[in-house]
Amino acid sequence: MKKISVIVFVVLLFILPLIGLIPGEWSWNPRLEATLGTTVAMICAVVLLNHLFGYMAGKAIAFQTGKRVRVAEFLISLPLFVPVLLLSFGLYLTWIRLGLADRFFGVLLVLLLPTLPYTVRLYTNGFQALGERMLEQMVLIEENRFKRWFYLTGPMLRSTLQSVTLLVTVITISQYALVALIGGGIVRMIALEVFPAYSGNSQEAARLATLWLIGLPVLFYALQAVIFSSWIRIVRRRLNGSHDTTSQ
Repeated sequence: MKKISVIVFVVLLFILPLIGLIPGEWSWNPRLEATLGTTVAMICAVVLLNHLFGYMAGKAIAFQTGKRVRVAEFLISLPLFVPVLLLSFGLYLTWIRLGLADRFFGVLLVLLLPTLPYTVRLYTNGFQALGERMLEQMVLIEENRFKRWFYLTGPMLRSTLQSVTLLVTVITISQYALVALIGGGIVRMIALEVFPAYSGNSQEAARLATLWLIGLPVLFYALQAVIFSSWIRIVRRRLNGSHDTTSQ
């Protein structure tokens, strides 16, 4: 009975409101073609940088103590306490001087502000749950750093990797003010199509853009689920093959 009640609650809370988003006519908006391409490229770039920097910072913070580590952790978490839009005004002036305003790379760097603190925290918790002794044993099992990450560390941090990808995707795709300010209307993402469409008279265009706004995180989540499943199968085959060879 409780399970049925939870399912009904989830349906009423999340699914029913989406029914109103179904367009009356399915027509392709030419403006969305370039916007979707930029949005997907931006998501991929932001997710990649978050994994790269978050992995290194999270591992360093997880197993080290001291004043310097606490200060570094505070500075990384600073965008969570200070409104990002407030920081972006100062960055915008700096970006103009550096020639990064109204450019893809400039928007990419700014989008690290609202995403990287969460990524570092997720990786820190992931490494702490894994334990320093486990990492030391991995070094004894496999000396090569890349093989060790592919066959051991990565699969054991699978939940962290998936959480980071999904969270960063949702935050990146929902940013409107940062992209509008730093991108200057030249770097266009899907959020820039949604909000003006709702304030105007084009409800069908607004609904279609909103469906893409919701659908892209779902597509990225499904894609990474397929990638991780294939990855785990490859690792299991490799480990099973090594075990069979050793036993023979």
